[in-house]
Amino acid sequence: MKKLLFVFSLALISSRAAYAASGTYSDFPNAVASDLKPFARDLGGLLGSGTNQTARVLGFGGFDFSARGVMQLEPERKNGILKKNKPFGLGWVQAEIGMPFRIDGFIKAASFDNMAVAGGGLKYGLTQPQKKVQAMLVVNGNLAAHKFFYAAHLAYGLAVSINTPVVSPYFGVGMDNTRLTVQTVNDPSLAGKRVSVAEPRYTAGVKMTFLNYGYVSGGYTYTHGRGLVTAGLGLRI
Repeated sequence: MKKLLFVFSLALISSRAAYAASGTYSDFPNAVASDLKPFARDLGGLLGSGTNQTARVLGFGGFDFSARGVMQLEPERKNGILKKNKPFGLGWVQAEIGMPFRIDGFIKAASFDNMAVAGGGLKYGLTQPQKKVQAMLVVNGNLAAHKFFYAAHLAYGLAVSINTPVVSPYFGVGMDNTRLTVQTVNDPSLAGKRVSVAEPRYTAGVKMTFLNYGYVSGGYTYTHGRGLVTAGLGLRI
């Protein structure tokens, strides 16, 4: 099982290179007005998923560094920008640090298919770290910039995990708020147009620890009628 999750994590994380080569967003200039909100929902799901693989805070001075990936299995039906019935994804690196008062801060960064993503946020532990069942509040903001569009994303939610020495399941519910701004399209009436969407997101997964500090994680997310798979490989101290 551990080997399977490890391979799964690497496959998802490396997928960003494959999708960069296929030009995921190359058809964006052909967008019409009805494509924009479905596209924003798909993009928001990518930006909001995969932030958590546990609800346990690091503790003051703790550190977590990981490579993570998320893949949506197919775009929303009314999204005419992305290729139908084709998966698409995002890979990024994320660093977290433990602070006082059960607060963790984190930053994340990605660059693929001519799109740059930068973000970060705060996590607040609702339970003491020694408890077996953990709960955490998460606030996460991201900016995504592409030559055809840019997006501002804000997410907030609740995560719960059951912490055991090796295998720890986790669950989460959240809300993705995404504002998309068009930059370059063939239809001049859409240049500069902004749309905003908000969608709930539900997640379940498992984290497996190895060599005391290393971990792999894998999960499934459901949002705006679509499924996404997430994975991570990291070091937590």
